[in-house]
Amino acid sequence: MKAYLIPGAFEDIKSRNYQAVLDVYKNLGYQPKFIKIDWKYKTIDDWVQQTKLAIPKKDLENSLLSGFSYGAVTALVLAARVANPKTLLLFSLSARFKEDIHKLKPKALKKISKRRLKDFEELSFEQLAAKINCSTSIFIGAKEQKEPVMKNRSRDAKTKIPSSQLIVIDGVNHDVGDPLYVAAIKKVLNQGL
Repeated sequence: MKAYLIPGAFEDIKSRNYQAVLDVYKNLGYQPKFIKIDWKYKTIDDWVQQTKLAIPKKDLENSLLSGFSYGAVTALVLAARVANPKTLLLFSLSARFKEDIHKLKPKALKKISKRRLKDFEELSFEQLAAKINCSTSIFIGAKEQKEPVMKNRSRDAKTKIPSSQLIVIDGVNHDVGDPLYVAAIKKVLNQGL
């Protein structure tokens, strides 16, 4: 089975230890692929389209799809709008949905371009979650305190996405490459979803 990993915003494979996650996938028998995204001057629809072009629909339906932060938002939208994968892993899901935008601090809002903000304000988490029909694991670092709304988004995701589980990783910030985060991913995959 193929396993796809979408990075966080403005990141590539060298930005953090994404290779450790890909190695977990490979060691468990998956065929891992890192999805390259052109983030600059793009919106969620562009990111989903880029990912859709990188993954044939037939492969997506029989794969493990994962994403980190904005990559997790992209993976969720792709799974809801294009085709549900066999397994969906959401790592540190960013709170960038219409249900969350009004809860963000002004400092966080200033970092989002006007075009992206407009798209996020129209992106309904509840509508997307209702369309997810695959085994889903939502991971969040216990120390991800910069935006408490992120923790709330992850907890809410657990209640709204059918067949989902929430994994809170002690001692970890917003970093999927942290060895504790990687160990949690390996443990969940070893247990079977």
